[in-house]
Amino acid sequence: MADKRNNDFQEPETKRRRLSAPRPFPIVPASVSATGPRSAHKQGKNLICISRKTALGAYMRRCKDLAVKDGYKTLHLSAMGAAIPHLLKLALALPPILPFEVRAEYKTGTVEVCDEVDGGEEGDITYETRGKSTLMVVMTLDGKPTGETKLKGDVVVAEPEQDEEDVGEAV
Repeated sequence: MADKRNNDFQEPETKRRRLSAPRPFPIVPASVSATGPRSAHKQGKNLICISRKTALGAYMRRCKDLAVKDGYKTLHLSAMGAAIPHLLKLALALPPILPFEVRAEYKTGTVEVCDEVDGGEEGDITYETRGKSTLMVVMTLDGKPTGETKLKGDVVVAEPEQDEEDVGEAV
């Protein structure tokens, strides 16, 4: 039989509760009613916080609709921590599906977040701060479509651009 150690002294369990991190931009712009329906918001639709909970396809559809249907010229995409790879996949997947020329600017940073640490039996609650990585991608769209798009099954294919020939003047 294995020899079990008898530990009379056990350290009290500490529980760490992660508090919500600050958002990179306000949830609702100051000029819009915060209590109104979300569908009525016209400003701030191009400010998107990426999380791991939402599928990549949903973000691609949302960004494409913002660019093509709503006519936004810039998309501000932001992610923290584990969602950064998700944002990078999105940033690389968007240019082929958009009928515009796309320029992307990447900004990295760190945000201080707080954790609430429970002291166990003592009941003391302390707060600890730690750094969390952030990535913000600002995608600027050129207003001119690069070519007409035709649907081919479920895939959008861009038509090649035709160069205009310089005919010159007839004599």
